[in-house]
Amino acid sequence: MATPRGTATRARILQTAADLLADRNPRTLTVSEVARSAGVYPNQITHHFGSKDRLVVDAAFVRFLRDTTRLQAAGRRASTSEGFRDVLARTALAMPSTGLLVTALGLAQGDAALRERTSTLLAVLFRQSERWLERVVADHGWTSERGVARDARTFWSAVFGAVLFATAGAVGGPSDVDVAATVSIRG
Repeated sequence: MATPRGTATRARILQTAADLLADRNPRTLTVSEVARSAGVYPNQITHHFGSKDRLVVDAAFVRFLRDTTRLQAAGRRASTSEGFRDVLARTALAMPSTGLLVTALGLAQGDAALRERTSTLLAVLFRQSERWLERVVADHGWTSERGVARDARTFWSAVFGAVLFATAGAVGGPSDVDVAATVSIRG
């Protein structure tokens, strides 16, 4: 069971890593750098997170979930279902944390424990997105042809795929993928 002091230390480490990842590639971030910035010993990072990759995944999700408030604000300003779909796609693809999260998700390859963690975190993202879409659809009297749960999963899968293609050097970029079309919400 975590102590209040241990919980505060873990939160400080996580916030520090999230802040450091604002302008850094996750692969170049070091445990000693995070420890120094957080005012902790490197072994405390290992104690609380198990590995640098686990810390990076958790910190990337912190940044990403924080940025989704931008997405929600942009979506609230849309007055039509078409405008809503378009602004969601543009905003999600433009969020700096989207690329960070895609990179962090790639760290889970070949690591069963980290894949389990990313699965849990993605489930949280999908569920939060689903609940938000349900409210938006109800508030505007719109419908979802495929259901909001499927829309949420398909939308994020398309966003992450488009960013992965672009960062991997594929011809074109995220704007070449019609992410808005993955959402079946209609007015």
